[in-house]
Amino acid sequence: MKHTLARSSTALAALLIGAPAVFADVTPKDVWANWTQQMQANDMTVSATETMQGNDLKISDLKMTIAVPEIDGNEDGSVEITMPDLNLIDNGNGTVDLIMPTTFPMTISIDDGEDSGDIQVNYSSVGLKTTASGEPDAINYDTSAASIEVSLDKLMDETGDIDVGTVKATLINVKGKTLSMGTMLLKSEQSMTAEQMLITVDAKAPEGSTDDYVKVNGTLRDVTIGGTSAIPKDINYDDMSAAMKNGFAAEGSISYGGGDMDYDMFIDGDKLAGTQSYGMGNFGLTFNAETFRLFANGSDSKATVQVPDLPFPISYEMGKTALDLMVPLGMSDEEQDFKLAMTLGDFTMADMLWGLFDPAGQLPRDPATISFDITGKAKVLTDIFNEDTLAEAEMPGELNSVALNNLTVRAVGAELTGAGAFTFDNTDLTSFDGMPRPEGAIDLSLTGANKLLDTIVSMGFVSQEDVMGARMMMGMFAVPGEGEDSLKSKLEINSEGHVLANGMRLQ
Repeated sequence: MKHTLARSSTALAALLIGAPAVFADVTPKDVWANWTQQMQANDMTVSATETMQGNDLKISDLKMTIAVPEIDGNEDGSVEITMPDLNLIDNGNGTVDLIMPTTFPMTISIDDGEDSGDIQVNYSSVGLKTTASGEPDAINYDTSAASIEVSLDKLMDETGDIDVGTVKATLINVKGKTLSMGTMLLKSEQSMTAEQMLITVDAKAPEGSTDDYVKVNGTLRDVTIGGTSAIPKDINYDDMSAAMKNGFAAEGSISYGGGDMDYDMFIDGDKLAGTQSYGMGNFGLTFNAETFRLFANGSDSKATVQVPDLPFPISYEMGKTALDLMVPLGMSDEEQDFKLAMTLGDFTMADMLWGLFDPAGQLPRDPATISFDITGKAKVLTDIFNEDTLAEAEMPGELNSVALNNLTVRAVGAELTGAGAFTFDNTDLTSFDGMPRPEGAIDLSLTGANKLLDTIVSMGFVSQEDVMGARMMMGMFAVPGEGEDSLKSKLEINSEGHVLANGMRLQ
């Protein structure tokens, strides 16, 4: 399934925004020939009737089908796109206009061996215009539309149509560009902007089953979508190792200037409702033979949620969210970089929610933050895209070094910070029970901990006896810091495999 989704999403995404990477020439016949060639390269079966009308080419009864392979012994499924007609208009100046229907269906057929059904999705546009220009090996596509919408039309099973309500996504005032180039390695660079992206859901459970429903209205503003792809000609998605070696790669990103959402749902007897708003943000993904990277950033998010067990809504704010994950994929004897960083910054709650467990206001209510940044180096010693060699590999890779560049945990008046680094000896797998032996140190600093313990005791959350163990642990692993209510600790593993805290051996 993941191989099918990879090839179908790459082939169809450009088509659905009106700037298909498959149109790779400036005459109608060559455009159509290139379209079919590219679709077939993506394992799609294409059938249609071709009719020349002067210098123009009309494509009728167009059907594009991609098979979903058998999974775990279950039957095959398919994704099918049909268009009543597609017109390729020769403008007489080396450019071609592509005129698609304002609405056409996409049908996803599913059969798991026991149950089967269809999902029909409609693609609709208003004022869509796409013009192809350039040279045969480097084609530019300029697209504009007042709106582009993808909506769920209906669900169908053995008993007939199932009405689930409204589910749709709409782009407003769309502009897009695509550059398509290459022959043996088919490359595409795409960018698109939209004033708004609207998400609308007004769905209910199938008639007569339950009272469950979901209602969602969401808006993203000032949306920019970008992406690149490289697909080897005659790619075999069942052999991803060869595909990656031949240059398969994909990269995509989306950014927005802000947004908001409101929702109301009733599921399994429980009602949940609320609103959210958020500032600027982005999301991105890179996947190639060398690297997998995922990143996301958000700012100024606010939420209010009404839950069944509380008589008042829960509200909170988050100043910053961030995630950055990078993993090496390419087999090599050389060390490669990896990274994992995350931030949940400046979190605050409404006083009403604080009042549930701290009505007297004894705990500091300053914004809370959790943040860490880890980098390191590792070796990938196995072709991880080859399922056979990956299954046979005893050690698919080596961990060589890890650095904690920053650790911050700040909440209710206490703060923990830290930094440090370790290297790993992969020839010593006995000192730490099969794990490569680490060597290095991490420095930690903790402020406000004793005051926090005193506060939660005075609030009655725990007794003095209960916090005694925590104070003993701090005394064992930490020494006084420079300021009031300050502790520090140096945790170290030396070359002999000894574990030390502030010079005192623990293991």
